[in-house]
Amino acid sequence: MEAFISLVQRNNKVFRRDKTQVFYSLLSVIIVIVLYAVFLQKMQVDAIEQMTEATPELITMVNEWLVAGLLSMIAVTTTLAAYGIAVKDLESKAQADFLTAPISRATIQFSYVFNAFIIGCIFSFIALLGCEIFIVSTGGELLSIGDFVHVVGLLFLSVLLASVFNLFLVLFATTQNSFSTLSTIVGTALGFLCGVYVPIGALPSFAQNLIMYFPISHTTLLLRNAFMGSSITKVFEGIPASNVEEYKEMYGIVYNLHGNILSTSTSVIIILATILILAILSIILFKKKNK
Repeated sequence: MEAFISLVQRNNKVFRRDKTQVFYSLLSVIIVIVLYAVFLQKMQVDAIEQMTEATPELITMVNEWLVAGLLSMIAVTTTLAAYGIAVKDLESKAQADFLTAPISRATIQFSYVFNAFIIGCIFSFIALLGCEIFIVSTGGELLSIGDFVHVVGLLFLSVLLASVFNLFLVLFATTQNSFSTLSTIVGTALGFLCGVYVPIGALPSFAQNLIMYFPISHTTLLLRNAFMGSSITKVFEGIPASNVEEYKEMYGIVYNLHGNILSTSTSVIIILATILILAILSIILFKKKNK
């Protein structure tokens, strides 16, 4: 256990020392913020104004929609960046040096996973505080204690899923060049697959289904419901229920998969099942690579 803790501390220090890596882990999030400021917010507000008048609550609701997407993306990009240490150690043969001590390969590998999870939790929590300040500064309200605890729990689940998801991907990267390519692909695709760059309802059916089948998008879905529930009630008060449902489906606040509205429990099951399956596959792949 002492060796494991030492490895986690070492990995954490190496990550924090590389400021460029930290910046690139947040690059896709920065891109989303820029796109939101340029046209995403206006596009959504204009669409809603066709159903109801623009109010401060409307701006708050749209901002909460953005915040949910950002938080789910941060969980993925920061944990992926943390795994860069593992790839660097593999390429530089540092992992082989660790094995001169009485430490198993499994312990070394798990130290990278646990470090990625810790980094993801820290960045996600800091981002949550920053998002709350942003929402309040633009006229919104702080989450209640109960809702805040709920969101923190969702972030924990989101980071756990991201850690296992990225572990599986990183096991295929053996050099820093391949890891950089992987990071670029994930960072670029993530905004689309979480329905942040483009509203899910604006995409063709096959793309909508792809997003709904993508497990990480369900963390975005859960976070949107946690943040936006109160705002949606206020903004769409007196509006026909059919219009409200149309908005929710358009902007990925509910998922209509093959004519069925997915429940919250279904999304949680999908996330937990994905964590379990990817963890098992990662263990199998790791054992095959280290026979």
